[in-house]
Amino acid sequence: MAAPFQVPRPDIKFAESLANLPKNLNIAYTTESPVGTPVSEEAKEAVLNAVQVLKAAGFNVEPADAPIDGIALMRSYYVMNAGETATLFANMHLSDQTIKENVEPLTWALAVTGRSITAVQYSQALSTWDSIESDMDEFQQAFDLYLTPTTAHQAPRVDQQLVSDENMAKLIHITDYSPQDQLQLIWDQWLPALTLSPFTQLANISGQPAISLPTYVGKNGLPLGIQFIARKGREDLLLQIGKFFEDTGQFKLKQLS
Repeated sequence: MAAPFQVPRPDIKFAESLANLPKNLNIAYTTESPVGTPVSEEAKEAVLNAVQVLKAAGFNVEPADAPIDGIALMRSYYVMNAGETATLFANMHLSDQTIKENVEPLTWALAVTGRSITAVQYSQALSTWDSIESDMDEFQQAFDLYLTPTTAHQAPRVDQQLVSDENMAKLIHITDYSPQDQLQLIWDQWLPALTLSPFTQLANISGQPAISLPTYVGKNGLPLGIQFIARKGREDLLLQIGKFFEDTGQFKLKQLS
């Protein structure tokens, strides 16, 4: 199995290849959240607008969802995150009180939750990532690019509460809960943020290169992007598709007053 994270091929000269976008690309697209959460109509419209641009240019574009269990992906990420946060603080040799008083409640909750993560759970998370990597590699044998929204919704207001008061209290008192309930709380408190942005984690975990393009501005003046994911080592193709959208006047940039 190929390594999950690779550097681009040394024979590819990005600057020289920018104008060499292949004409026979097969592109898959989706507007469905991989974790089953709602996707705004404007995020869907951003993707569908891009689909029309691609079809008009002669590319083969068709709807297809990546064969990935997005919930399993994110749960494995939370297990990994908790375990690594616990390891980070264990290596600092600080007291619990010192840690709790100097980090955010979520960081404290992750550190406590991670102490109960077993070697089996950690290894299972790694196996999940290996499976995702393999499944995406197979999926993209048929598709050169995979198009999704970058985010499912526009950016929230800076004062929008993404963790409920109830869950915040639970994070602070995370030691009162069983290991299973701790992991569920990590999921519950992250779900509002995951609802806003459920698409970008796939490339992070599968090790594929991805690019976000600013092609849409909503009625309220806030931007929404589209994301392309390519096969490993095909950063050149992402830069080429980005140049195509820029050259065809599809970048929508609007400064907020």
